[in-house]
Amino acid sequence: MISAADCDYHPRDPAEWRWTETTPLIFSVPEARILGNLYVAARPGLGVALSSIAIAQGICRQAYEIDFSDAQMHLPAPDNFLHYELENGLRVDVEDPPRVYRFRYSYKGGDECRLDLTFRGIHQPFDCEDPRENPLLEKPEGQAYDFRLGDQWGNRIGDQTYPSGHFNTIGHITGELTLRGKTYAVNSYDCMDHSWSRRTEVSRRAVGYLSACFGDDYGIHMALPMNLVDGEAVYEGLRFGFVTENGETFGLVSAKVDSATTDMLPMAAWVECTDTRGKVHRFAGAAVAGHPYDNFNPSHIAFQSLMRWQTDSGRVGYSELANIFGREYLAARLSRHARR
Repeated sequence: MISAADCDYHPRDPAEWRWTETTPLIFSVPEARILGNLYVAARPGLGVALSSIAIAQGICRQAYEIDFSDAQMHLPAPDNFLHYELENGLRVDVEDPPRVYRFRYSYKGGDECRLDLTFRGIHQPFDCEDPRENPLLEKPEGQAYDFRLGDQWGNRIGDQTYPSGHFNTIGHITGELTLRGKTYAVNSYDCMDHSWSRRTEVSRRAVGYLSACFGDDYGIHMALPMNLVDGEAVYEGLRFGFVTENGETFGLVSAKVDSATTDMLPMAAWVECTDTRGKVHRFAGAAVAGHPYDNFNPSHIAFQSLMRWQTDSGRVGYSELANIFGREYLAARLSRHARR
């Protein structure tokens, strides 16, 4: 179970320089078809952090079409993960851990972008590494390690097991964004998380993150291992997932997701999932914005879209679907040498 202490740095072996803690935030302005990202990954053992801000309007098939991007590596790592300001102008304050975060940013290169956003979780954060919350956590005896999840998920490199953690929270994001001279009110729902683990970043990951958020009373989030079949993302199984409904949270026991992409970007998706109560949730989505987010981490690309989701009962919500691939995973399947 996640506590307020899990928002800060976690105990770690001082010699483990690969130890990494991350905080991403996804936000949107659906009426303007804007999708935005904030990302921080700190390696406190090395004393460095990377941080990326990317904001785009509409469908951007190429990275150069993104409306604003500020990605910086080798920033000094903060001495804590609760209240800090990075050298790129991003300030993060966990105002009421573990549910309420405030993010402020002002671009130091000019007035092209600034924002002030508050994230308020609508439920107790879901502990992906607690079998009492994630019914899919226990692996059958002898099941092979799935490299697509990354060591921050699989907790193992070779024969060695390492501590790790990951919590996800669906929340309401409110505030203001100014993008290249135009100011937008932000009033959206999406999922943010915090992860901590040893990370080798070997770029072989292939996992989809799907959030379908419909308001303060209802939302769904899941992580799904992927394969590429004839250039199309195919979701296989379910690493974890949950539904929050009227203040209660239930783990998912199964999910089936079909999708269609253009230039790797998710453009449509059809979802059916079942929670621990046996309740089935069905919804479909179409992209209203999207872009290849390729500088939040040098070894990965997140092909992400802002989806307009609609449940089978007609309820509508807007939130992100991201297919995250390691660059080596893609090269091993799509490069000229691989195709030979």
